[in-house]
Amino acid sequence: MPGKKEYGWLEAKTSGGAVYEQGVKQSKESTGIRRIAAPLMEKYWKDSVVNLHRIYKVAEYLYNRKKRNK
Repeated sequence: MPGKKEYGWLEAKTSGGAVYEQGVKQSKESTGIRRIAAPLMEKYWKDSVVNLHRIYKVAEYLYNRKKRNK
């Protein structure tokens, strides 16, 4: 049994490090943008899916602006 690895060994080995960190960072950014976009969608665009791309662009701008130094 020296060559046999436990179940899930490869996934655990490859999910760590920079790739995992990049995924977490991207996920947090997307979540932040969605949280900014939700009230904008309700207030200004009346929940119209047609304008979704525009709403996300505005929310992304506001998210990046919030992180800037003042």
